[in-house]
This record gives sequence, structure tokens and C-alpha cells, in this order.
Amino acid sequence: MIISLNRRYVFVHIHKCAGTSVEVALAKALRHNDIVLGSTKSGEKYQDFFKRAIGLNKHSTALEARQFLGDALYDKFFKFAFVRHPIDRLHSLYSYALKLAHDAPLSDEEQRTFDAHGQWPDRPPFRYKAVAAALECNSFSDFALHPLTWADAGAQPQWKSLCDANGQLIVDFIGKVESIEQDFATICQKLEVSVPLEVRNSSHDKKSALALSPLAHSTVCERFARDFELLGYTPE
Repeated sequence: MIISLNRRYVFVHIHKCAGTSVEVALAKALRHNDIVLGSTKSGEKYQDFFKRAIGLNKHSTALEARQFLGDALYDKFFKFAFVRHPIDRLHSLYSYALKLAHDAPLSDEEQRTFDAHGQWPDRPPFRYKAVAAALECNSFSDFALHPLTWADAGAQPQWKSLCDANGQLIVDFIGKVESIEQDFATICQKLEVSVPLEVRNSSHDKKSALALSPLAHSTVCERFARDFELLGYTPE
């Protein structure tokens, strides 16, 4: 999340929607007293401090930002976010979870404990529900049906980050990952900044993103029904 008090905007960073790329790019045009949570070196360094001080973090919602700023100030800010096709986004979470596990393998002792008791170690990334789910699955379809997947913050519907308690949108602009260059250019024009956008944290495999069994596909469509309706995506 970015809250720019100088340029008067709020960027809502939704999981697996190119948020890191957007934050790193926009951070180049931030000024003193602007707040960036996560993504950048300073954003990651001070994220715990801001969480304690103001109750916000990297993936705080638009509603949480409004509660922090107050309705009057929030209404004067330009609020925006990026979204992604729900199935493609879930697959990105699956790929990212596997990558996290691969990059931080179990020690011999942890492996013995898991073999004996079936328990993942209580450390990142294994304490993340999506990582545990991905490691216990043989395919993306299995991941979409695993209960731990849906308990992970990264699998929560996108509309929850963009709407108020009544389900009404409270952001001014929604860009799409599928048209990120064009939509980011629109945002830069609105903010009167000129910064390059670089792809970061890419874990995307379009060919396998739709490889869902009928049961998994129907489960995902049910879970993300409001996203499909609100954001203009189709389940196919």
C-alpha cells in the first residue's frame, strides 16, 4: 500500500496483482511524509513499525485506508488498485507458494519431524497456509480444492480490498494486470509523474493457469463469484 500525503493518492496493493511492480515504480516519485508499506527496501524495513503505529500493512484494504485517513480526507484522494483474472491470480499464488518453499527447503531435522508427524515447521514460508497447501497438492486443481488455500490471505476475493462494508466500491480507478502498461500510464498521467514500470515477483504460467478439473473450476467460480461480476471477467 502507498498513502501519498503530498500527491494525495492511495494505492491498494492486492495480493498477486503486480502490486510490487507498481509500488516500486511509484516509490521513485514519493516525497517526505509519504507512506509506502512493503515492496521497497524501506517499505519492508518499516512495515512492522507502521502496522503497530497506524494499523496498516502492505495489503491493507481501501476501507482500512479510509478509516485511517477519515472520510473527508479519503474522499479528496485519488484511490486506485490493480486486479487480475481470478483463476489466473489463484494460479499465480500457487506458483509463488511453490517457489517460496523451493527457495527455503526443509532442514534434515525438519524433514524428519515432518515424516514422523506430518507437521510443517513453524517458520516462513511453511507457516503460510498457501505454501502448506501447495506442498500437499499434486496439481493446481488440487490446490484449488485444498481448505488451507482458502484460509490464506492471498486467496481472498479482490472485491474485499476495494469495497466498503456494504460491498460498494470505494476506489476511483481499477487497472487490470492484463492491460497494465496502458492502465499504469493512465495512473501516471493522473498523478503527474513519469516513472518506469518493471515486472517483479513474476510467477506466471498462462498455459497451465486454466488447467482446472470441472470440480475445481466450479469451486473457484463460486469462491470468486463477486469478483467475476464486479471486475468484468468471465469464468472461461
